[in-house]
This record gives sequence, structure tokens and C-alpha cells, in this order.
Amino acid sequence: MEAANPMTLSRQLLTNPRGGRRLAIGDIHGFARTLEVLVTEKIKLMPDDQLFLLGDYIDRGKRNAQVLDFLVELQDRGFQVYPLRGNHEQMLLDAWQDFQSEKGITAYTRFYSMIEAVDLIDNNGNLADKYLRFLESLPYYYELDHYYLVHAGFNFYFKNPFEDYESMLWIRDVDYNPLSKTIIHGHETTPLAEITQSIRERNSIICIDNGCYFGISLRDVRKYDPRFTIDKGNLCALDLDTYQLFIQENID
Repeated sequence: MEAANPMTLSRQLLTNPRGGRRLAIGDIHGFARTLEVLVTEKIKLMPDDQLFLLGDYIDRGKRNAQVLDFLVELQDRGFQVYPLRGNHEQMLLDAWQDFQSEKGITAYTRFYSMIEAVDLIDNNGNLADKYLRFLESLPYYYELDHYYLVHAGFNFYFKNPFEDYESMLWIRDVDYNPLSKTIIHGHETTPLAEITQSIRERNSIICIDNGCYFGISLRDVRKYDPRFTIDKGNLCALDLDTYQLFIQENID
């Protein structure tokens, strides 16, 4: 995959030329098996569909490279897959760039202390080139006919919110949308009841991050107390045209 300028990509207004479904998936965080089941068995993705990923593909889970490989494989097979940049991807890129500009054992140690996605490292201890190209190509947001898709959100107190790239990766607790289009985002772990309510009410801001990584600790707790429940731990996908929500529990 050829690297692209993320600022340029983020300004694209995407249409739907093939007329298929348009779906968005929240934060994956290295849980590749969960992602694959959601895409292939729950969504049953078809080549005419458009699949948007809202960032944070890495860290917390153990199958970071497998997540990225799966997304690239779908693209190579002709599926319309549009991944966005998340704050965890940006942290990895920043750590790698710092290491490149400041060679030595101290910088190398700092790079490894900042990276959880160790399966993205090649045999020479470097960030594998194919993953580096993928990460560098990720845009900050997509604009559709009725939607803005972004990892975290927009800072509408900034002079030009669409140039505040840091907020798109990091902002939290956004409850104000002056735009005529709905904002779909991840980044903030949100109880499933809140997600479904925001979808049902067609809110102008909808978060679809249900904290997939919580599924691991949840299973451990349930071994000791089967009655314990928590409204988190799933990977969610939203059909942007029908507002159908697909839910896949963490199976990694």
C-alpha cells in the first residue's frame, strides 16, 4: 500500500458508487478474531458494501498485526475498506519517529516502553515497513452525505475544527454538534444501553465504542461470579443507512 498524505485524505467527500451498505466499526484494539467474526459472520460484508473503521486497531489486545493484515487483505480483495487514524496509531507513530530522530539505547528503550503492539516489530527491532506505510496513510476523518466519521470528535471552539487534528484523535465528552451532519465516533467507552439509545433517538453525535477490551476481564470475573454483568466488552458495527447495530462479544 502506497503511503498517502492524511491531511489530503481527510478532505474527501466519499460517495457510494456501488450502492451497497455503509457500515462503521468502533475501536478494535488488537482483537482480531472478534473483528473477523463480526465482519464475516455478523455483517457478512459484500464487495459492494463500504466498511469504515474508526481507529484504535492496536494495543490492549494481542493480535495487532493480525487486525491490520485482515484490513489490508480485504482491501486487496477488492472490498471497500476505509480505515481512520486513532490516538493509539498516532502514539505508535510518534514513538517510532522519536526513536528514528534520537538513536541510542535510551530512545530505543523509550520506544519499546511506549509500544504495546510488539507484534508489529520486525526481526531487526524496527516497526515493520508494511505497517508503517499503513499507519502513515490513515486519514483523520471522512465526510459522507449525512455523516462525519472520526475517531474521537471535533473541537467546535477551534477556528477551523477540521484542521484540529489533535482533537480528532483525543477529545472527549463532546456533546455539541452545530453541523447538519451526524458525527459517528469511537474513543470513549460507552455502555451498550447508551449506544442503542443514541441510535434509536437518532442523536446528532453517536459513539459506537463499547470497550471491546473489557470482554477479557469480564470473562475472568464471571468465572468466579456468573451473575456479574457489565454493559461493555463488545465490538459494535453500525449500518449508516438502516441504523441497525451489529454486536459481537469479545471472543479473543
